[in-house]
Amino acid sequence: MSQQQLTPVYTQVPRFTAGSQESLAHLESEGFVVIANALSPAEADHALDLTWDYLEGLGTGIDRSDVSTWGDDRWPIVTSGGIIPALGIGHSEAQWFTRSIPSIKTAFASIWDDDDLLSSFDGMALWRPTDIDTAWETTRGGSWLHVDQHPISRPGFHCVQGAVSLMAGSPATGGNILIPGSHKWFADIPDRYAERLGRLPEWLDHFRFPADDPRLHNTPPIMAHLEAGDLMLWDSRTVHCSSPGLEPAPATNPSKPSLIRAASLVCMMPKSRASDEVLAQRRAAVPTRTSTTNWSDRFYNTDTYPEIQNADDLDRFHLPPVPELTEQQRALVG
Repeated sequence: MSQQQLTPVYTQVPRFTAGSQESLAHLESEGFVVIANALSPAEADHALDLTWDYLEGLGTGIDRSDVSTWGDDRWPIVTSGGIIPALGIGHSEAQWFTRSIPSIKTAFASIWDDDDLLSSFDGMALWRPTDIDTAWETTRGGSWLHVDQHPISRPGFHCVQGAVSLMAGSPATGGNILIPGSHKWFADIPDRYAERLGRLPEWLDHFRFPADDPRLHNTPPIMAHLEAGDLMLWDSRTVHCSSPGLEPAPATNPSKPSLIRAASLVCMMPKSRASDEVLAQRRAAVPTRTSTTNWSDRFYNTDTYPEIQNADDLDRFHLPPVPELTEQQRALVG
């Protein structure tokens, strides 16, 4: 089967109010849901400005008004999906601003029926304009569809992940893709892919589906349209990834260059799921500006990713200032 058969379909999906019963029903049946206007347009613009403050504050010479300064020699290290996972981004002012918007917590609190939540210290997906440099294009979505949960060590429902779009999407910008209803496939992965799963450490919450799985081809992935400020939530058992645009990238205006996609990754889980050891690690992560994965019941330091550890001259990057957290933000730390 060819990769072309896995090309996502750009789709207008229902958008719901944070915390509504309709949003919870859609998440349960489809494995994902879009929360409309989790951030207002003004809040999304402010979060994007703060994101540029983080990038320029790295001290490598990035200038938001000059696309010639956005090259890999100055840009923070990127992993799969065009994600910046480390180098203090999880404790940037941009990320703390976004995860502190009340409707973000409302969306997660309604899922868990619990208001005492811990936030991930996640990074961001920041995609540079590919008409400037085609090497900036992210991995094609048909090739790395996966779930972010180990089918044996974490059976059943465990986590809902989130991404806040700070810019409006389009078929040309690309974005997250997923297969609606595919969270219902999760339970039979150990039987269907015993050998493949046997090579996966039980602590690793990432299982990639083989490209020839007939279910992938029988149910094409969708790329849901998101307005600026929309929050996409998905069950970690839902088959998903991200993918570049389905149409040519828009031409960059040299006098006013722009990212083609900016998404803040955010995930909240009940504090009751975290051990005292994990809570201590989370509290220590704030002054050290240590970023994490989406999980808050375990502590996964993304600065230990091989892409980060193997990079040359990490000292050239200046970490953001230690955040001065409000009482509400400190509660999200634990």
